[in-house]
Amino acid sequence: MDFEKGDKIKAIGEIEIEGFFVKEEDNYVIIKLSSGYDIVLNKDKFKFELKEKNKEENKLSNKENKESFKEKRNISLIATGGTIASKVDYKIGGVSPSLDPSYYYQIAPELKEEVEAETFMNIFSENLLPKHWIEIGKEINKKIKEGYKGIILTMGTDTMHYTASALSFMLNPLSVPVVITGSQRSSDRGSTDAHQNLVCSLNVAKSEIGEVTICMHGEISDSFNLIIRGTRARKMHTERRDAFRSINDKPIGKVYPNGKIEFINSYRKKAEDTVLNVNLDDKVQLLYSYPGFDGEVIKYYVDKGFKGLVIAATGFGNLPMEYESVKEGLKYANEKNVPIVITSQTIYGSTNPFVYSTSREMSKFNNIIYVKDMLTETAYVKLMFALGKTKDMEEIKDFMKKNLVGEISEKSEIDTFLI
Repeated sequence: MDFEKGDKIKAIGEIEIEGFFVKEEDNYVIIKLSSGYDIVLNKDKFKFELKEKNKEENKLSNKENKESFKEKRNISLIATGGTIASKVDYKIGGVSPSLDPSYYYQIAPELKEEVEAETFMNIFSENLLPKHWIEIGKEINKKIKEGYKGIILTMGTDTMHYTASALSFMLNPLSVPVVITGSQRSSDRGSTDAHQNLVCSLNVAKSEIGEVTICMHGEISDSFNLIIRGTRARKMHTERRDAFRSINDKPIGKVYPNGKIEFINSYRKKAEDTVLNVNLDDKVQLLYSYPGFDGEVIKYYVDKGFKGLVIAATGFGNLPMEYESVKEGLKYANEKNVPIVITSQTIYGSTNPFVYSTSREMSKFNNIIYVKDMLTETAYVKLMFALGKTKDMEEIKDFMKKNLVGEISEKSEIDTFLI
């Protein structure tokens, strides 16, 4: 067949189907529909005709046209890996990454006219480190200085909310929308969420929102996506397409594939300039309280040179203070001037050091910091920035308790419990 990838074609049989030519395999033709789904058609049952040549291929045929086309693309897509950049590899039974940035135009042809895509790194999100957050932050700042009006960052979903928190503190204030998206299912699967996530993210990237946000499916069907503040997002399911939820705060809004944005919460508008802050100290450890929690682990990490700890405590922020080892661990960290930030493992709701005698006893230690309804993951990231700013305990406490980018609520609202 004399078609090139991206050509718009029509398949004529018992029904007529239009889409973009992907490839020909044996006796089958794969077409990408406008919905983003792929369909496989038997060549014996359909006739195929060309509707329109791939505009991108035509425009990129010479340097002059390439530069002219690039000028129209004022949204930068920075790819860093993850499921959205992967395809099923049937030889190994898993997914393998694609490093070709044009792959995103195949997933969502709607991006071609406005989005300049490039692969910046290729790392599954579970392998990302704080140093990678810094690299990504610098790249985003570079793109903003080059004149791009919006940024789409694609990545894996497992630690997406950590990256979103880090970039929220790192890029503050922010002069363009920075939208983070990915997919729960690889783009070549019939149930992929990649197409809609990209299209909706493009719509957010063209908005007036001056914040780092996550844009992922709002429900399991392809109706709308949620726009979630970077410091309030959390992955709440391993496989559902609507895995991400806004915790202790309403989402900024809903965005629809047709471009409509329905705002349901306040947001910061674009600032005149972006300020980049990459000063963070990653010697922070995250701990989890449980029945039998041994305070020796606190001493262990202090002696290992960690500068701060975050403990996901129970309920309002309680630790088992009947255990002598816990008291000794807190005391030891206090003597070594190591701050301990207390969050709640309930996820929803706020910590409160004044409800039970347990937390009041904990508060006697000067290094204990309660941070209201801040997410554990956000507190973990924020403490790195606090330690990058100062090692003075009182300054760290003030920094952690101050609402910088929407990470803390003054009071809990009844309609923010949205599982």
